[in-house]
Amino acid sequence: MSANEYSSSSSNQGHSALPGLFNLRARAWAAWKRHRNERVLENLSYDTLKDIGFPSVDDAVHKTEQ
Repeated sequence: MSANEYSSSSSNQGHSALPGLFNLRARAWAAWKRHRNERVLENLSYDTLKDIGFPSVDDAVHKTEQ
């Protein structure tokens, strides 16, 4: 194996790991954004959550039987 063949084969192995690293980075970024959004929602008041459409925890208790 010549030096050129060895360097090209080793560089191909290095590039094969790049898609996996980019995928890992994208998943980590998405998880961080999801966590950040959940933290923001947890800090909203009950009335604000109702205004934007989140169901009330006690809706089942206050519904009347028909």
